[in-house]
Amino acid sequence: MNPNLMLGLAALGGAVFAALLVLLMERRRSAGREAELVAEKQALSEPLAQVPLLREQLDTSQRRLQDSESRLQQLASDKARLEERLAGQEEKLTFAEKSREQLKQEFENLSARIFEQRGKQLQEQQQQGLDGMLKPFREQLADFRRRVDQIHSDETRAQASLIEQLGQLRSLNQQMHEDARNLTDALKGQVKTQGNWGEMILERVLESSGLTRGREYETQVTLKDESGQRRLPDAIVHLPENKDVVIDAKVSLVAYERLSSASTSEEREQALRDHLMSLRSHIKGLDIKDYSGLEGIRSLDFVLLFIPIEGAFMVAMEQDSSLYTDAFARNIVLVSPTTLLVTLRTIQNIWRYEYQNRNALDIAARAGKICDQVSLVTESLEDVGDKLAKATSSWEQTQKRLTSGNGNLLRQAHQLKDLGAKARRSLPAPADDDDSEDLQDDSAD
Repeated sequence: MNPNLMLGLAALGGAVFAALLVLLMERRRSAGREAELVAEKQALSEPLAQVPLLREQLDTSQRRLQDSESRLQQLASDKARLEERLAGQEEKLTFAEKSREQLKQEFENLSARIFEQRGKQLQEQQQQGLDGMLKPFREQLADFRRRVDQIHSDETRAQASLIEQLGQLRSLNQQMHEDARNLTDALKGQVKTQGNWGEMILERVLESSGLTRGREYETQVTLKDESGQRRLPDAIVHLPENKDVVIDAKVSLVAYERLSSASTSEEREQALRDHLMSLRSHIKGLDIKDYSGLEGIRSLDFVLLFIPIEGAFMVAMEQDSSLYTDAFARNIVLVSPTTLLVTLRTIQNIWRYEYQNRNALDIAARAGKICDQVSLVTESLEDVGDKLAKATSSWEQTQKRLTSGNGNLLRQAHQLKDLGAKARRSLPAPADDDDSEDLQDDSAD
């Protein structure tokens, strides 16, 4: 058999087999497609049943869309209207803000001027009150300074005067001694005249002592004792603490005159004995008089027996040493012009220290008053500070109530104006929070 023929037959058989195989596969595919179509038909039958419902829903959606478009057009119109109103409100807000700032500035300026004026008035009033309170303090301080300067000046002058007068004491005593000798030579035993002369010397010593008549001492004072008998002390010297010292100048100098003029030793001895006896007799007489019991005499420490001639005093002390102690035992002190002047100077210094102590007490009292005034001034200054702080707080509170915060005065005034209240002058704009609330109210409308 021809190989080509065999090959052709084989190829033909293969082609037939392939065609059969393809046909078989197509049949299978057609069967699958039919099944799929049946399934798809079954699947489409349900949606097709819903088409009327979907059409109805579509119609509803179209109507809603038309309504939405109409609403959108209305909203666009409302938006344009609101934008126009907003532009107007912004213009009003800008104007209101400018007006508010201008009003705020004017109010602050006015408040500052009022506060400054009030502060000046309050300061002037407080200054006047402070000057009134400090005036006594200044006067007391000036008086205190004058008193201290016066005390220092008096102390300096007193010391200088004491030194000067002590320097003059010797010459004064010598002059008094010479005057006494001359007068004694002239008197020649006239006791009354000698007593008057002794009082004159006593007066001279008192005047030289620095004491003041009528204040620290008195002369020729008439007093009465318990029996009503008159007594006439030559001088009464006052001491601090209500004490007195009596000076008696009525001692007799007749025996001393004879002693001074005696030409023999016998005459001098006899005259000396008479002189000592005269002094002792006078001491006893003073003791009997008892000046401490006189009406008007305060606590009496001593009686000074004044011997106006220095020589008469010295010769008695030299010849009878017990004379002084015997007299002292009776609270009687023998003094000469020199010792009396020293004694009176001592008393004058005691008075000076007493006056200084009194001045010191007065100064201490005034210092206490000054301290009290300083305390009062301090309290007044603290009160002024509190009042200034309260005034500042009140000013700030008033400003807040006028321009800021809920229910401030400007806002209420605007509300009254909106309700129809008429005013001749325009009101300033309220604060920002009030403007925002007004805009919200307009938008709601």
